[in-house]
Amino acid sequence: MIEADESRARTEQRHKSFSIESHSGYCATAFGDHNVITSTIEARSYPDIQAEDIIMEDTNIKFQSDKENQTDICEIIQENASLRQKLKQREDELRKHKWDHRKIKDNDAATKFYTGLPAFALFLWLFNFLRPKAERMSYWTGSKINEERSRFRTSALSLIDQMFSVLMRIRLGLYVQDVADRFCISTATYSKYFNTWIALLHVELKAMNPFPSRAKVDQTMPDSFKKKYPSVRTIIDCTELFIQRSSSIINQSITFSNYKHHTTIKFLVGITPSGVISFVSEGWGGRVSDRALTMESGFIELLDENDSVMADKGFTIKDLLEKKKCHLNIPPFRGQSSQFSTNQVFETQEIAELRIHVERSIGRVKNFHILQGVMPISLAPNATKIFQVCCWLSNFDVPLVKN
Repeated sequence: MIEADESRARTEQRHKSFSIESHSGYCATAFGDHNVITSTIEARSYPDIQAEDIIMEDTNIKFQSDKENQTDICEIIQENASLRQKLKQREDELRKHKWDHRKIKDNDAATKFYTGLPAFALFLWLFNFLRPKAERMSYWTGSKINEERSRFRTSALSLIDQMFSVLMRIRLGLYVQDVADRFCISTATYSKYFNTWIALLHVELKAMNPFPSRAKVDQTMPDSFKKKYPSVRTIIDCTELFIQRSSSIINQSITFSNYKHHTTIKFLVGITPSGVISFVSEGWGGRVSDRALTMESGFIELLDENDSVMADKGFTIKDLLEKKKCHLNIPPFRGQSSQFSTNQVFETQEIAELRIHVERSIGRVKNFHILQGVMPISLAPNATKIFQVCCWLSNFDVPLVKN
């Protein structure tokens, strides 16, 4: 019995010893050295370490961390301010070289030179008149117009600068690359602006310049016409623009002008006796005759009975006007006589003095330098719009004929 009790005691002692050793091995494997774990536990329970010391140490670490973070933020703020200053300097430098409408602001002489409009106030008026339509217009993008994308896309230039750049080009006859460089945009972007604004100007200025009524013409009739030619409603003449020769033989034949000995586009222009451009035809190939152009342009249909038209001898349209019960005032032909009679000389001189106003008016239009020289074939599709826009813009100038 005693031996059994002793055997049981020895077995329990072995189990207890095994349990302690196994636990120690586990701690050493999972957490490192068993002695370190033991010493750490003892240190935590050491009575000399106070809670206040631990809190103070944590607070010092926190203060030091906040101070370092604050230093970093200050450096970032200073660097940001420095970068902003450099950016402002670069923008100021760019602004000195980049063109915008402020180039002509409150400067009528500069406005006249760069746009053809006589005053900056008129430039602003025209822009404000066009702005509601410009804000809704779809930009030209070649043969197709993506209305959804082009309408809401951020523009490289403001609307007023877009208009300024277009007027600059037609007034000064600048190349696309030149204008694009001045306004710091790509040539593709400027081409988009130019074609879009030419279309807008054409539509709006055409509506602003209808063929005037007989009553309106009479109200503005100069005294020089009232005396002998009070029924004149329009003075007409044709003008031609040189254009680059097409590679098409057919187009070369249509546009070749026997008068200018060059490929041209021909227009019929009519002015009122007071010098305002009242009619501009579509562009025709330079081969067309004055008579054919007058007949096909739709000009005669605008006249009323008893109206008179003043023109040069080349306009053999008397029979066309008589069908409308209108009259043609042209210098007399010499006929079979070797010289003019006295009355014919005076009549020729009188008509020449009055008819000269249409030539002066066309000359004013051609002060838009895009019409000078040889127009590139790339502008041919817009030639009519460009010429008509130049005509209607010239109507904003001071009156050509003084009463």
